[in-house]
Amino acid sequence: MRDEGELIRAAVEGDLGAFDELVLRKRERVIRIAFQVTGDLEEAKDVAQAVFLRLWRVLRRFDPGRRFDTWLYRMTVNLAIDQLRTHGPKGIFEPLPSDPALPAPSARFGPEQSLDLAALQRAFLRLAARLAPKQRAAFVLREIDGLETAEVARILGVRESTVRNHLHQARRILRAGLERDYPALTALFGDRGTGGGAA
Repeated sequence: MRDEGELIRAAVEGDLGAFDELVLRKRERVIRIAFQVTGDLEEAKDVAQAVFLRLWRVLRRFDPGRRFDTWLYRMTVNLAIDQLRTHGPKGIFEPLPSDPALPAPSARFGPEQSLDLAALQRAFLRLAARLAPKQRAAFVLREIDGLETAEVARILGVRESTVRNHLHQARRILRAGLERDYPALTALFGDRGTGGGAA
């Protein structure tokens, strides 16, 4: 099996098989990020299709000295935000349907953490329509996907201080929604939502 760097180099040279393999490796994460920004699975799939079409056109511009995932997820977030601005947010986001091709993001956590994270994600999906698109994207990438603030900043194309501001505003809005609609999760959100002070 070829490593990611080999696949990227081969795809840049026009190897469609390598590009297809790259798409297969990245598809679930791209759809999940797009879904958590748009709140709609069909729109997330449309975003993913647009992401990979654009990727094929611009792959030659990729700087191998940079992280590929950062570049790809930045493209995903930007296209998802464009989609959201075009079609508007859903009143209430629906949970991502069970799909063997899209494993639960909580799989990397232990059973108790998985339950807590799943509860927080369900609440987030219902409250997320109240967030501005970049607030939602910052919250998803930092608090749900667990990326470092610096990485989120690179993906969103903003300063770390801007990410922290988006997170602060998102947490404030979500906390108010949790206190009103999900009081039992308020303590949990406080534990996860602080980001632990990590940069």
